[in-house]
Amino acid sequence: MKYFSLAALCCAIGGMANAAQAEQCDANAEVLKADYQQQQSKQNAKGFSLWRLHQEVAHQALAQGLVEKWQHLRSGQVRPVRYFEQYQRGIEYQPGELKGQGQEIDWSQKYQLVSNALLEQPVRTQGQGCEREEFFEHGNEQQKLAITWLPELKLVKRMTLSKQDDQGQWQQVNSLELQGYQLNQQQVERQFALWDRYQSTDYADVGDNEQDPFLAKMINQGFIEHGALGFYSSDGQALKGGHHH
Repeated sequence: MKYFSLAALCCAIGGMANAAQAEQCDANAEVLKADYQQQQSKQNAKGFSLWRLHQEVAHQALAQGLVEKWQHLRSGQVRPVRYFEQYQRGIEYQPGELKGQGQEIDWSQKYQLVSNALLEQPVRTQGQGCEREEFFEHGNEQQKLAITWLPELKLVKRMTLSKQDDQGQWQQVNSLELQGYQLNQQQVERQFALWDRYQSTDYADVGDNEQDPFLAKMINQGFIEHGALGFYSSDGQALKGGHHH
C-alpha cells in the first residue's frame, strides 16, 4: 500500500512537472524565431524565418530580402506591413488594403503557418513537453496534406503536400521543414525594432509618390498590390511560397 501511494505521488509530481513545462512552452511560443526550408517541385529549396513577438508576426524570405509582418489589432483585424530589407523601406497597409489579403485574414495561419482549422483532430500523438508532436492528415483522391505539429510551441515541424499524377502515383510537390528555433527575446525584439526603423510609406500615399525610384520599381514588379508570401490556405487546398508575378 505504501508502494502504491509512493507511485501515485511520483505520478502526480510528474504530471505537475509536465504541466509546468507545457505552460513554459506556451509562454515561450509568443516570442521566438523559427527557421524553415521549403522545397517545391523542380525548384531549389528556399529558406525563410518565422518571427513572433506577442501580437506581431513576420515571415522573412531570406533570398528575396522580403518581409511581411502582420499586427493583430484589438479590433480583431490584422494590419499588414511589407518590408524590403535591401532598401530598408516599408509599405504600411490598413486592414483590407492589401490585395488578396482582406479582412478575412486568418490570424492563426499567419501566426503559425497553418490554420487552426487544420489542427482539430490529430490521428496520433507522441512525445511530451515542448517536443510533444501531433500528426494530422487531410486530403482527397487528388491530393494529401500531412502535418507534424508541435502544439506546445505552436509550430509546424513538417508539412507536405502530395498530389496524384496521371499514372495514379503520389508525388510530393511541396514540403516545409523546421530547421530549428530560438527563444531569445532580445534577438527578436531587436529584429522587430530594426524593421520598424525602416523608412515607410502608407499604401494610400504610394500613388502620390511614383517619382520615388524605389516605389516605382516595386509597383512595376507587382510587390505593392499583391500578396507575396502566402504559404498555406486554411482549407489545405494549396501551398505556395515566394513571390508569384
